[in-house]
Amino acid sequence: MVTGISSVQSSYNVYLQATQTYSKQTQGSTTSVLQDTLDLGASGPLSTEEAIGIVTERSLNKLLEVVQQARAELGLPEGGVLDTSPEATAQRITDFALGFFDKYLENNPGLEGEEARKQYAEFIGGAINQGVDEARGILNALSVLNPDVENHITSITDLIQQRLDAFVNGS
Repeated sequence: MVTGISSVQSSYNVYLQATQTYSKQTQGSTTSVLQDTLDLGASGPLSTEEAIGIVTERSLNKLLEVVQQARAELGLPEGGVLDTSPEATAQRITDFALGFFDKYLENNPGLEGEEARKQYAEFIGGAINQGVDEARGILNALSVLNPDVENHITSITDLIQQRLDAFVNGS
């Protein structure tokens, strides 16, 4: 049963429809499932480049939605300038990550001092590296991971590691 349709015309002159449908699950409950439907019309077959372009465009639009939602949740005004330099980005990431150190200490009562900071830095550093690797994969899939972006990411991760090292040393 189709309950809602919203259409977006892409720059490739095709229409992408998001249709909301319902499917029954076990034990009598229903779950809504959002699906994308591509309506190509009578324009003929698509080339591989056009198909890739459509998928890339849709992915970028979904990514933009995520960014806009994050902006709203963080209270950043639309159109507001955010410092995306490696230094500022690394600072935001480490400030956020290190903000949970007190909780880590509460959950690990036998740890203290440099040993606690070292273990936490290894734990949180691993999580940060995993997130960076996942982001690289997404950027690569979107065909936007170029040498400049890769250098920017490397600068950020180097600065994060320096800040984590300083945290371990107590500075």
